[in-house]
Amino acid sequence: MRRVVMIVSAVTVIIFAALFYQYQKQQQDVAQLHQYQTVLYEKTEQLYEQAQDWQNPIQLTTQDSRLQGDYRVMADFILSYLTDNAEARNVYLRELKSIAWDQFLDVKRLDQDKKQNYQQTQSMLVNARSLAAQYQSQNEQRHAKALAEAEHLNIQTRLKQTLVESLKSQQDQDLYAVFELEQQILAKAEGLFSILKAHQWQAKNGQFFFYEEQPLKEFNRLYQEVTELNRKIEQIKQGHKAAVEAKL
Repeated sequence: MRRVVMIVSAVTVIIFAALFYQYQKQQQDVAQLHQYQTVLYEKTEQLYEQAQDWQNPIQLTTQDSRLQGDYRVMADFILSYLTDNAEARNVYLRELKSIAWDQFLDVKRLDQDKKQNYQQTQSMLVNARSLAAQYQSQNEQRHAKALAEAEHLNIQTRLKQTLVESLKSQQDQDLYAVFELEQQILAKAEGLFSILKAHQWQAKNGQFFFYEEQPLKEFNRLYQEVTELNRKIEQIKQGHKAAVEAKL
């Protein structure tokens, strides 16, 4: 099963667009607002680029001397949150790689593991489920913590309200949509493994060769569903990449 590397959804500044729109009409701090927007665009572009290299930790300076006062506080808070989200995603990918999840449906590996009563494969499934549950739980905790901290930021009330509302809407972004699709892939992987365990097969020319027609049909059906889920993930990645690049 091929590993899906997601374009990190959190780097988008679209969820903060309301903030820009609301205060661009006010002349008292328009210069600092434009600088704030520029800094966010530049920093999120850096974050976007670094996040693609999921095998290495992200290193981003969230503070910027071009900003002052409330905008400096707010930018540091937002960028720190986005960086934490992006790094958490990459840690998750590194952990999946460490259990060889990208080799789960490798024919040669499964053929060898069959001789050991599929001990490695069963361990991989248990670990993948555990890592997914841990990642989801930590995401929820991080989001709740960010909301609580945003409520107590020492900035203007109007800015704080917009920031809090933006954080609340962030839960509906692509990051969560992709994770849900990945969990569907995990469920399909369990189904594919169940077919392999329950029926006779052999490795032939890098493919699974079943002795019976029915398990072959069922296996192919599930595999096509996995392919379709991967296609949907790729669509989200490409669509989001285009949206981010249009903003930057």
